[in-house]
Amino acid sequence: MASQRLIDTTPAKPRSKDVEVLVLGFSRTGTMSLKVALEKLGYTVYHMSEALKNTSKGHLTFWNEALEAKFEGKGKPFGKEEFDKFLGDYNVLEDIPSILFADELLAAYPAAKVILTNRDVDSWLRSMNETFFTVTRWRSMPYWAKYDKVFWGPYMRILHTILSHWGAGDPNDRLALRHSYIMHYAHVRRVVLQSRLLEFEAGDGWVPLCAFLGKEVPQEEYPRVNDAKATVRLHGFLLWYRAWRMSRGWIVVGSALAVLVFAVWWRG
Repeated sequence: MASQRLIDTTPAKPRSKDVEVLVLGFSRTGTMSLKVALEKLGYTVYHMSEALKNTSKGHLTFWNEALEAKFEGKGKPFGKEEFDKFLGDYNVLEDIPSILFADELLAAYPAAKVILTNRDVDSWLRSMNETFFTVTRWRSMPYWAKYDKVFWGPYMRILHTILSHWGAGDPNDRLALRHSYIMHYAHVRRVVLQSRLLEFEAGDGWVPLCAFLGKEVPQEEYPRVNDAKATVRLHGFLLWYRAWRMSRGWIVVGSALAVLVFAVWWRG
């Protein structure tokens, strides 16, 4: 008997915010800078960083279940009912894993405007090599993915599934990765009405973004955050933080065992 999914046991939750914007460009195309920009405009944005922040609320598990349903046929595919259960407090959805569900999100939230963040494909591939592929190749990562079942295990499963899908079964197939990037952008342009679509690059700044969204232009520079080095440093910090959290548990267990052994010895 198949184990019950977390999403299926999670109660339905009315949306606190309607989804107003779907950002369907790939990761490493300025999505974090756009997240900061949209938050300055008053939106509540769901990005992969939000999934990581909400690990204790089951978000990494939800996304693994969604990916397994879509690509492995395990359980009911995710639709509006499932997405609303854990994304109901956000009115902008962007970045991975959301963009793997572009068609599902477009169907679930047909009134949402769509932003397609752009980047030259060769520049994007270099950035991927300097970030996600750098992190997944860390020598210690297989250990953490195996033993950290709360954070690194589910997070690495998400990355492996996504990169395998983009790589046509091989996460390291750069030609397939390039093809997936091109085909994804062509698909979004084909299925989204031009009146609902903004093609956007980080260098475009506030003016086209605010005109598209009907917002006033802020009197400050457009954000520039999350370059490749910063992304790797952040993952390094997360690695050491999780190691510290897990070691605290080991220290408590070890101390308890030491006290028990000493008590037995003393009584003997």
